[in-house]
Amino acid sequence: MFKSAYDFLLQGPVPVPVDTAMDPESPVGWRIRTVEMHTAGEPVRIVVSGLPPIEGDTLLEKRRYCRDSLDRFRRLLMGEPRGHRDMFGAVLVPADDPKADAAALFIHNEGYCTMCGHASMAVVRYLVDEGVVPRAETGDTEVNLQCPCGLVRAWLTQDNQTRFLSVPAFVLHKDLSLPLPDGRQCRMDISYGGSFYAVVRAGDLGLSSDSPSAEYVRQASYIRRHLSASGVKIHHPDSADLGFLFGVVFADFAPLSVVAPPPEVVSQVIVFADGQVDRSPCGSGTTACCAVLHAAGRLPTAHGCTFRCALTGSEFSGRVARETESHGRPAVVVQVAGRSFYTGRAEYLVEPEDPLGEGFLVQ
Repeated sequence: MFKSAYDFLLQGPVPVPVDTAMDPESPVGWRIRTVEMHTAGEPVRIVVSGLPPIEGDTLLEKRRYCRDSLDRFRRLLMGEPRGHRDMFGAVLVPADDPKADAAALFIHNEGYCTMCGHASMAVVRYLVDEGVVPRAETGDTEVNLQCPCGLVRAWLTQDNQTRFLSVPAFVLHKDLSLPLPDGRQCRMDISYGGSFYAVVRAGDLGLSSDSPSAEYVRQASYIRRHLSASGVKIHHPDSADLGFLFGVVFADFAPLSVVAPPPEVVSQVIVFADGQVDRSPCGSGTTACCAVLHAAGRLPTAHGCTFRCALTGSEFSGRVARETESHGRPAVVVQVAGRSFYTGRAEYLVEPEDPLGEGFLVQ
């Protein structure tokens, strides 16, 4: 049995030796091996070997090092012709938290996010299937995954459903006003679910399950521009690395000012990073939405709710597991559950003569 996830990365079934003599300034010559999965329709490209050494004592330091020194490899794996604008990935790295079984960095079309629920679910199943974390003979297998936002506890059932408990989630800004072209105002909340999201009611913006994804992207861009111009500060007390708006949750719940029973189903669309549309209900977005609903008295602790992607119909279950606090601020721990599936394995390389080999994205 491997002593750690890192032992598995170097010695597992698809080993690629890390050649520190190769040039990390160029992806030419590197052979990067991945396991391809999806969770509720959203892709997860798990990078298991072949990247240059990732420096840093902590996971946030490794995230900064990738951003500052190895970003060409993210562009190669996420961009065309190997990926596409809505590709998503997870890079397995050694954990620095002694309670963690493994650690992951999350990559997308714009950079590096601090939490991803759908990718965490896929990574958890992969780690158990490959024996990094031994599967329990009966009952659920517990996996502790270190993410940039903190340690995430997860469990894989015998039939391969993953559920995880979020880091403390909270509402940072309540009831912000977004002016609309017709003179009306759209209300929004800024909520943290491992990453920060603007949570809005889709109906206030004229959006529904029949709306094309491009319209969600257009509205998300408007919301982000407005928030940037309005000077709304987004910060997390644990680290400045966590303090940025990652995406927008367009949800169909009733106005929070209206007395209404707890929802049984919330239909939502999440747009994150550089106009990237989530095909799943989004694990961290679901967490952020649960925090908003709970703070408004609309989602009692332990009340189960189905969160459905309005574009694909795929579903996660979510509930507030317990109340807690984060640096004196009321917070909740949210449980989210879903299923991940394999779609393949791959090896990626760049030929020296390829003028587009390092990746690109078409707007």
